[in-house]
Parts: sequence; structure tokens; C-alpha cells
Amino acid sequence: MAAPAVVKLHAAAALLSLGVGGAVLFMRKGTSLHRRTGWVWIVLMTFTALSSLWILEVIPGSFSPIHLLSILTLVSLALAVWRRRAGDIVGHARAMQGAFYGLLGAGLFTMLPGRVIGRMLFGP
Repeated sequence: MAAPAVVKLHAAAALLSLGVGGAVLFMRKGTSLHRRTGWVWIVLMTFTALSSLWILEVIPGSFSPIHLLSILTLVSLALAVWRRRAGDIVGHARAMQGAFYGLLGAGLFTMLPGRVIGRMLFGP
């Protein structure tokens, strides 16, 4: 657990995002609870994506290709909100699901041996 604070905050937000996002996926859609929990998830995902921009471990001191996922996530979240407000429920669902599955994929990638979060969870 000797990882930098930004990595710990990012990992905590990502884990919370995974749990909250999973719950939203299985909730009855269109309810007040779904909307409120969805907003919590958007805030968590935004924090997760933004905090990742300060993690420069893959290519020390520089952005890496994984940072493109952070930008894609932020765009997907904004697009999902815009589509919902425009009444495009299918587009909203696709954008939200895409962001969730991107989180899942990125999370699996970060747990590989030698990666910062992989070392946090499984040791050197």
C-alpha cells in the first residue's frame, strides 16, 4: 500500500464506481432511485477518469494510451446525459453501458502483474 495518494484515491473511486455502476445496471430503469444512483455513479466515474490523468506510471512522467480511455469515459458520460435529456433512452443506455464496461476492462488491465494497482493488491 505504498502507492501514491492519487493512485489510492483513483482505485477507491474505481472500486466504488464498479459497485454503484453494477447496481444501476440491474435496477429497474426510469425510477427516482435509478436516476439518483446514476448521478452518484457519474460523479464517481468523473472523479475516476480525472484522477487517472495524474497517474503517470506506465510511461514515467508522461501520458500513456490508457489515458485515452479516461477521455473516452468523460465524453461517454457527457453523451449519456445529453442523450437522456434528448429522450434517446437507447443511446443513453449504450453510452452508460459502454462507460461501465470500459471501467471493467481498464480495471482488469490494471491488475496485471507489475502494474501499480496490481502491486497494491497482490504485492511486488
